[in-house]
Amino acid sequence: MKNKLYTIVFTLLSFSASAQTPADGLTMNHRQVCIAALYGNNAWDQYWEGPVKITNANIGTVTHQSAMLMGAVGLTERLNLIASLPYITSQASQGQFAGQQGIQDLSLWLKYRVFDLAPGKHSFKVFALGGLSAPVSNYVPDFLPFCIGLGSRTATARAVIDYQLPQGIYLTLRAGHTWRSNIFIDRDAYQFDGKLYYTNEVPMPNIAEGGALLGWRKGPWVTALTLDHFTCRSGDDIRPNDMPFPTNLMRASTAGIMGKYQGQHWGITLAASQVFAGRNVGQSRMLQGGLLYLFQYNTGK
Repeated sequence: MKNKLYTIVFTLLSFSASAQTPADGLTMNHRQVCIAALYGNNAWDQYWEGPVKITNANIGTVTHQSAMLMGAVGLTERLNLIASLPYITSQASQGQFAGQQGIQDLSLWLKYRVFDLAPGKHSFKVFALGGLSAPVSNYVPDFLPFCIGLGSRTATARAVIDYQLPQGIYLTLRAGHTWRSNIFIDRDAYQFDGKLYYTNEVPMPNIAEGGALLGWRKGPWVTALTLDHFTCRSGDDIRPNDMPFPTNLMRASTAGIMGKYQGQHWGITLAASQVFAGRNVGQSRMLQGGLLYLFQYNTGK
């Protein structure tokens, strides 16, 4: 008998780990480089089929693990380049599905500090970011919840505002929008929003997202409580007794905590988060940790 899959996963890659990222209020100095090697574990055994949270004993706990290389470089005092490339594996604790594994999507970001003001010891900064991503391996996107990605090329625009008090307490707010290209699947028909389409081209819903970090940073230490939310701008719900599909309207709200210590060169980061509300996603428990290496390069000029 064929197992029934009602589940879906959206792997939230928490970028709050390195010395500066597409989600925080920090930048690298000119000619400064940070390299991060990160491990992530994303697991869930309950999920939302539309607005209803349920379980499926046929697959048990679904786990995605990731090993990611990430780098950031200060091109100028205000402009940074950030790149990341994850290797992801998926598996289920029950059933006959073997999951997938492989390199997922290469992401590139430009982060520009538009404005900074430092009255006294207060700090107020505004950043503008633009990002692109594309698959770098031929993984199968139409195999939810076990696929390692959705196979779409993306473009993201994001704004970040950061305010820090003299005592080190800070608040970072961000908001953004991601445009996703259509994808092509290995079948010539599919159902979407109650209609049958005779094509292998699938329109992907775009994404709106926002988040906040409230924490303390002083010297080599950075800590934060995190709150994140994303929602697809369109899409349908998982149909009963059917597998999830890339067109599904995914939505998730996540709360977490992170901490980082960055020495003169070496650093360490840890983060944990939990999805507490969603639609067509798994109620994921996410853990991340990694090592950081910071250095300065000189062109000799």
